[in-house]
Amino acid sequence: MTMKIRVIMAMAAASVLLFPGTATALAYPVEDAPLLTGNPLYSAGKLPAANCAKKPAKGKSLASVKKHVSALITCMNDAWGPYLEEADLSFVPPGLEMTGAPLGTKFKRYCFGARMDPARSEAVTCFGTNISVHIRPDWIKASDDLPILTELSSVYGEYVQSLVDIREGYNALHADDDAEIQEQLRRYSLQAKCLGGMTAKSVWSALGYPAKDAGRLLNLAKADADPKGESRYFGKSANVVYWTKRGYSTADPRSCKTWIAPSAKVS
Repeated sequence: MTMKIRVIMAMAAASVLLFPGTATALAYPVEDAPLLTGNPLYSAGKLPAANCAKKPAKGKSLASVKKHVSALITCMNDAWGPYLEEADLSFVPPGLEMTGAPLGTKFKRYCFGARMDPARSEAVTCFGTNISVHIRPDWIKASDDLPILTELSSVYGEYVQSLVDIREGYNALHADDDAEIQEQLRRYSLQAKCLGGMTAKSVWSALGYPAKDAGRLLNLAKADADPKGESRYFGKSANVVYWTKRGYSTADPRSCKTWIAPSAKVS
């Protein structure tokens, strides 16, 4: 899951668009946090459609998947870079690290002791500067690359949060108990999903994805939802879909203000 590192941090810490038809009260309101509730990103307007080179075929080898991943990240850079710079926000392309290993091989630990999922491919952003992609047989054997786009666009959403200092604002939040920590983390995670939806929409046509696959994108996004009966760090599947779809359908960061959303929308 792209937010795995946030869970580690939250556990350690434990010692404008309105929403029609929902209550406005927040169980844990986010106050005095302008980097979160009033970030300049929200005034940048819609993210335009990217103009990218044709993506290489995914293929079914580790080398071809790495080449494919690199092309997708480059396209995302091409989408966000000029957009942020035009809004007078800084942009630095992420460093990109890719590793691949047979199923069952344990990757080394990354960031705060988190270990990658041994069963499926993942992408994470660490310290807000790099994107690490860990390629397993699921991506290599996949019949198409939509699972790859879904994962990369989501982690790129979190990278954007770092670029515009939302990560900094999140790390500065105060919480009185574990329930509040978890809600703050869900707000952060679900905002990354929304920005990831924007990212996917921006590169969608340029990279040749058919309109009919948008529903599959939302279904694949559910993979990062909280499993039933476990701690609520990432949001339930309905809200993961809600925020991903919100970003995809509007392409506007104003739609991604999870920090002022009703608690029910970040549960």
